[in-house]
Amino acid sequence: MHNKLLLLPALLAALAALAACGDSAANKTNTAPRAPVVLRKAVPADFKGKTNPTPDAKADGEALFKTHCVSCHGDKGDGDSPTGKALNPPAADLTAAAFHDAVGDDYIFWRITTGAAGGPAGSGMTPFNNLGEDQRWQIVAFVRSLKK
Repeated sequence: MHNKLLLLPALLAALAALAACGDSAANKTNTAPRAPVVLRKAVPADFKGKTNPTPDAKADGEALFKTHCVSCHGDKGDGDSPTGKALNPPAADLTAAAFHDAVGDDYIFWRITTGAAGGPAGSGMTPFNNLGEDQRWQIVAFVRSLKK
């Protein structure tokens, strides 16, 4: 019986410590690196196999990226903007090698053109079909330059 009484304060202390950890974890921002979200749909036939006619247009693509894409994908393209992190799913990390290895230029062009219609469920991706085809390909060229 005496051993059981000694065990009770230890158990209460452990529970209190766990509760305190839970409270502090809820109040902290997760600073761990984000894993790339890879929820890819197949590229539809009308985009499949398209290749970038402007693969060297990185500078033009960078200017367009800064105007149209930075608000969600961030200055570095890593999806680390407040807006991008608030989306569900979060904005893609366009610097991740896993992203570049998983998709072709046709996929990136398709997603820029169609936005959420081509993405994972709940995607907040804006379609940029208001940009000219060459401009969308220029963004593809810049996005390809972001690979780490």
